[in-house]
Amino acid sequence: MNREITLEASVMIEELMFHIHQNEMGGDCIDPSNRFFPLYLELQKLLDHEQQKKYDLYVSVKNDETK
Repeated sequence: MNREITLEASVMIEELMFHIHQNEMGGDCIDPSNRFFPLYLELQKLLDHEQQKKYDLYVSVKNDETK
């Protein structure tokens, strides 16, 4: 199995969330009683924060607010 290594934070967070969902939560549904649920939730918050930073940067560059 040869996979490309990506050091982008959002991609790494998504990969970790996928691993947790598939291997630790059974892959079907997210169970709040699962011991990994708090970690999964915090990773989702972190991913949302990373995506918001990218969006804010995009908007500021698009509107030429970088000066």
